[in-house]
Amino acid sequence: MDVTPTYDHLPMKGYKIFDAGIDKKGLTKVISKVREFNNDDAISSSNALSLSEANDVLDSLSTTLSITNRYHSSTISDMELATVHKMITQWDAKKAFPALDLARRMAVLHPDAASGKRRGYWEEVLGGALDMCLGLGDDGIVGEVAVPMLTMRLVANSYKGGNGSTGAAGSLVDRILECANACAPSNNKNVRLSVATAVLNASSYMHSSSVSPSSSSAVRVLDVVGTIVGCGKYESEPIVRSLVALGTVLLLPGGCGEEMQKAAKERSIGSMVERVSSGHGDMAKAVAKEILSILS
Repeated sequence: MDVTPTYDHLPMKGYKIFDAGIDKKGLTKVISKVREFNNDDAISSSNALSLSEANDVLDSLSTTLSITNRYHSSTISDMELATVHKMITQWDAKKAFPALDLARRMAVLHPDAASGKRRGYWEEVLGGALDMCLGLGDDGIVGEVAVPMLTMRLVANSYKGGNGSTGAAGSLVDRILECANACAPSNNKNVRLSVATAVLNASSYMHSSSVSPSSSSAVRVLDVVGTIVGCGKYESEPIVRSLVALGTVLLLPGGCGEEMQKAAKERSIGSMVERVSSGHGDMAKAVAKEILSILS
């Protein structure tokens, strides 16, 4: 009788998130930056926040997000969500990054904000963030920090959030991986960790989803990992996360995993994995060993 092999590190189960900065002090800094930008002449009067949005609405949102022990009973209003949506979809990238940070916190932390009834909202917010990031262009993405980092952290957190943000991230996986691939050669280590985490969470979502992922989406994970390894810039932790993402898509259920194993062999990914793991510690070597076992 055939026995399905099991592994210690693969596939990825669950998600890794970025949840720092939800305290009142951290939120106050973000809100202050929003108000500073809102008063900038570079933002047109039609896109600027109203006096009420910039003050009462943002104060209310900040207070709700900072009181974490009341998340089970507190709510995020449509007006609060709309204010964040407005900044992400209508403001220039140089001004919109604080709104990405607010969305990053709401997507995973507050159950009402990320609930299933708000999936359409998160599709628009995530789509707007991805468009903003890709709109920087290749050179802009590689040299920029705030927008690529916060976009990838918003994506990573969305997979761990409620049904609304999770479903939205699942529906946009191809666009997410396109953006991750563009951000992957970043010169900033925080962006690199954010990229690797977004790809890791996307692979975990594919593996656990009740809907079989498309092979084209899974191949995009191979593409991003190839970019990550090929650029030669990554530290040990994001390399490990990238390798786990790779191993996870090789184990996708149904025929998709077998297709990815075939594609990986055609791309000589085994030798790439063996090479990159040797300089990144014991965990990288352990994950690489399991990937090589899958491909053997």
